[in-house]
Amino acid sequence: MAYGQYSEDKPKDCRYCYFWGGKKKGCMLDSCYYRRKQENVNSECYGCPYGRTQLCIGWCTRKILRSK
Repeated sequence: MAYGQYSEDKPKDCRYCYFWGGKKKGCMLDSCYYRRKQENVNSECYGCPYGRTQLCIGWCTRKILRSK
């Protein structure tokens, strides 16, 4: 498992995951629920503290924080 590829709350083994269907069925999802999405490094919102956990608040605080 690559560092940073999955979120920190991912179980150590898929057997302990809620979406595990057993040995014969495997995972019920097409892609892992705990896999992190790639962030666009070229975006001007990359690294914004408001965009990580909630939707954008409508105006860029990054410009304000830079000007201080």
